[in-house]
Amino acid sequence: MKPYARAAVESETAVLRTSSTGERACATFRAAAALGNLVGSGELDHAETEGLLLAAAMGTGLPEREAIQNIRRGIRRGERTPRSVPDAQAYGGSDVFLRRPHAIATPESAKTEEPPLRPPLAEVADLWNASHPLSADVEAASWFTRRYGENASTILEGGELWNLAKVVPRGVSLPRWAWSRGGSWIQTGHRLLFRLWDHNGMALSVRARCLDSSTSPKSLAPAGFSVKGLLLADPLGVQLLSGSAPDWWSPQEIVVSEGEPDWLTWAACQSEAHEQGPAYLGIVAGGWSLDVAGRIPDGARVVIRAHHDRSGQLYAQEISATLAGRCQLFRSPATEAVA
Repeated sequence: MKPYARAAVESETAVLRTSSTGERACATFRAAAALGNLVGSGELDHAETEGLLLAAAMGTGLPEREAIQNIRRGIRRGERTPRSVPDAQAYGGSDVFLRRPHAIATPESAKTEEPPLRPPLAEVADLWNASHPLSADVEAASWFTRRYGENASTILEGGELWNLAKVVPRGVSLPRWAWSRGGSWIQTGHRLLFRLWDHNGMALSVRARCLDSSTSPKSLAPAGFSVKGLLLADPLGVQLLSGSAPDWWSPQEIVVSEGEPDWLTWAACQSEAHEQGPAYLGIVAGGWSLDVAGRIPDGARVVIRAHHDRSGQLYAQEISATLAGRCQLFRSPATEAVA
């Protein structure tokens, strides 16, 4: 197995092993689809890859039969778009998959723009795994009350149900990218944690929100790394980004909100019994991209809930420009109240 292929397997299975109960089936499919690209090109052995994925999936508690079904379906999906291992020297060594998780650029595009650097996947997964449920922290519960008022309990419960956010505990050891000039995220109060997903449905980074409303900036991203092309997503949104939107999802509706609090407002209020959606995506600076737009199905209903200030208008224009002509676009009114 070539170093790049080995790194790909280690990265995908590491992320899979940290998936929660509610997302492990989807995570299994995503990992299998990602590695299926390399199976299709002959870089990975089909049986060996299936065995490694099965061990990781069953380690999350996923039943063997369900795991095998998702793995085989995912590998078949990935085999449709085979990709070869890039020249490791051309991209700075054999750990390129861990440092640059996006698809490797073609020589022409590589000359104009390098793939964005991301924090190590294992460190992102470890921090998320070490963080606590929202209701387990008094300070976080107080923030929800101040921010959302009478809707606080609903959003708090939904945030935990759909695994949308967590709280970094005070005693945890933070990676060096979870620091700013004011100190660690714990010291500055940036303990409310959100995952950021790429257009392949991979959790590649995080954003930390401060629990003290008087602190600026209110949100921080990993120091020294880019969050360009990454966005917030609820479980259905993750499936959409991974290219595995469920067959039962109809009508296909996507709600795009600006910033962590507003995205959480909409995503957390989704009823557990209402499985038809919508899918909720959240954007921050540089989050929307042509790759993300390409995941939105033709004919989908897209509701843009960006703010009505200058930056929000720019977000709305960018999203509209990439979807115009093939999706039904709606803009939330300026008078609409958001918690």
